[in-house]
Amino acid sequence: MRRSNNILIIGVAVFAVGALLAFVGLKSQNKPVAQPQSAPIAAATPGAQVRTVAVAPANGAVAPVSFAIPKGKQAVSIELPAVPGLAGYVKPGDEVNLYATVRNAQTAGKLKTPFVKLVLQGVKVLDVRAPAPGAGGSSIYLLALDVKEAEQVIFFAKYESMWIALTNVGDKPVVSAGRSYQNAP
Repeated sequence: MRRSNNILIIGVAVFAVGALLAFVGLKSQNKPVAQPQSAPIAAATPGAQVRTVAVAPANGAVAPVSFAIPKGKQAVSIELPAVPGLAGYVKPGDEVNLYATVRNAQTAGKLKTPFVKLVLQGVKVLDVRAPAPGAGGSSIYLLALDVKEAEQVIFFAKYESMWIALTNVGDKPVVSAGRSYQNAP
């Protein structure tokens, strides 16, 4: 009898420890997920739409992200490869310039030489989903654009290619004729 009581006590203890570990494991899955670091939105501009969306990062956890869409703008996303997309160095709240690279512009059936042109300046980045700097992979940018700008960005992102350049907030606009084989040197 004594030996069976010991086995029964050990069995109950193992069951209790297992149940406790299962309870602790399930309880820890319900803890809130840490919010990602993003540019703070202290005060939205008058007329701006403030959005909070649930974003699922690579680890599957859902974290809320807030951003303000400035009045007269809309949020447009584009995906760029690592190098043209600045390899993870852009953060929400940054301002960027967008360049388009056009391989062959066709006018009336004649091929022209490839060129690069500054398309938009001082574009506000609302959010970024990018790997760590230098890790490679593609990045997704949520940009604040008006209708005309959105058409330009969508066109070049779809049919040609784009590059992003990080700028200082408030930089003065510049004028550029672009670059081709005729004026590259």
